[in-house]
Amino acid sequence: MARSLDRLAGPRLALAVRAVLVLLGLSPIVLPFAAQVPGLRYLGWPLETWFAWQCHREVGRTFELFGQAMPVCSRCFGIYLGLGLGALVLRPRLDVWPLRIWVAFGAVAMILDVATEGLAMRPPSGWVRFATGLGLAYPVGTALVLAARGDDPPPATAPEG
Repeated sequence: MARSLDRLAGPRLALAVRAVLVLLGLSPIVLPFAAQVPGLRYLGWPLETWFAWQCHREVGRTFELFGQAMPVCSRCFGIYLGLGLGALVLRPRLDVWPLRIWVAFGAVAMILDVATEGLAMRPPSGWVRFATGLGLAYPVGTALVLAARGDDPPPATAPEG
């Protein structure tokens, strides 16, 4: 099975993964405005259905953009935007272990955010929720595109001297 995945990897797959992630990352921003355009309303239906299924979309935890409520909460928006930005920027290119450490740190930060807010240790903050989602998803977006392209992790450099 690994051999068949290796044959799939390449510039075309990477471009497709990158395009999907960037479009997905922008979709929470674009969807509220596309819903106002008659022809685009039906194109946004699958995304709206997905967002309604996977996100609680509580009003107090959702950002507004130009007077329009976003279709996802602030944390989910950070996750979507992080995936899109990571796929778009593709930096930094990390080896497997630094990438795992970054994702683990992002997950711990998100868990701490949920716990401290849930235990009423601090007031709710949409910006903290957004930052934890962004911090967790950004390296994942980068890693997905680089893996689809078939890039090997950068070689470890030996210390000089």
